[in-house]
Amino acid sequence: MKKLLVLIVLWLPLFGFSQTLFTSSEQPEVRENKWKLVWSDEFKYLGHPDPEKWNYEEGYWRRPTELQYYTVNRLENARVDGENLIIEVRKETPESFYPTSLNDEWHRYTSANVNTRNTAAWLYGRFEIRAKLPKGPGMWPALWFLSPLRTPDMSGPHNPKNDDGTPTVYPTRGPGGYAASGESSQGELDLMEAWGSHPYQTFTYIHGTRGPQPSARHQHKRDIYNEFHIYAMEWFPDHIDFFRDNEIILTYRKDFSTGWSFDKPMYLLMNVAVGGPDEPAPADNFLPQQMVIDYVRVYQLEK
Repeated sequence: MKKLLVLIVLWLPLFGFSQTLFTSSEQPEVRENKWKLVWSDEFKYLGHPDPEKWNYEEGYWRRPTELQYYTVNRLENARVDGENLIIEVRKETPESFYPTSLNDEWHRYTSANVNTRNTAAWLYGRFEIRAKLPKGPGMWPALWFLSPLRTPDMSGPHNPKNDDGTPTVYPTRGPGGYAASGESSQGELDLMEAWGSHPYQTFTYIHGTRGPQPSARHQHKRDIYNEFHIYAMEWFPDHIDFFRDNEIILTYRKDFSTGWSFDKPMYLLMNVAVGGPDEPAPADNFLPQQMVIDYVRVYQLEK
């Protein structure tokens, strides 16, 4: 009996250690140790977003129900204050004389869409953005990824034309990730979207698959408007994990039944839209509103 008790006493610590080892292997600290930082902007400067890293979209893009005009190199809508990147939605007045393509009461909102389309794109890695979100009905902030191979059936500016003036043609965005040419079509990864009419909730969507659209809704327990949260994505050749802070909220795995449209480089977009198909125009007393970005970091696996 004494020998049995001694064996049990000796065995228990080993069991506990093996359990701890297994659990720790699932923690972000171990996962992060595999990553090497390859690109970042910490926003420790003043003025316009670094032109070596960031582009702009300009004008009225996306859906006709959106009310914002995206401006270029306008500090009122996109500026760095020495600590953060600020993307600001403003209600323009006739006195502002800011030219927009639609000069009516419903299209006097300006905002910014900054992106890395012409400066950087990545295939696989960990993408981490620490941000505070704008608040109130009418706000539609987003952190998302597209392929630089742009085609008319995907939202946003199209590819430049060829030298002979003909449009550049690439495989279309489509379910399954396969085009007639044998090349892979490209999807869209919405790391974070939020709507002001859904307080304290953020969403993740994956576009370019067969069948039901993979998505996740996350109800935040902490303030997302006055506190920073980390929105992250880990993209591998066979699956993608989406995080809110250190919590995985969605895993999308490569599967022929749903298709895979994520085997070519993608670039990052960060914007705040106004209105849209599911949002009203914002109340003036909520404006201006800001999405504040503390940092953007891109990692790739150490070899």
